[in-house]
Amino acid sequence: MVVICQLMLVSTNMLSLEMRADLIGQNIRVTSIEPGFCETEFAQVRFKGDAQKASQFYQGMQALTADDIAESIYWSASLPAHMNVNKIEMMPTRQSFAGFAVHRELD
Repeated sequence: MVVICQLMLVSTNMLSLEMRADLIGQNIRVTSIEPGFCETEFAQVRFKGDAQKASQFYQGMQALTADDIAESIYWSASLPAHMNVNKIEMMPTRQSFAGFAVHRELD
């Protein structure tokens, strides 16, 4: 699963860089949004509809939300027309840059 996620991230990053190169001079912005742990319905899919396992996945940490991601998209789109943000990499403060390393506060 980790390898697949990494391949998708690299592919998406390369696609956005290629689009920036192809669209030079067109005043079209391309931004790659790269979130870390984000609490979405993906956990339900990952755990084949098991809601209990899905909620346990996020237990003890405050994951990013869809609103957090939307806020970053809104910010990047609201910049002056001559500015482009190439990449936004964000993650919860309790997640390390080292893949799935997460500090959890458990009761």
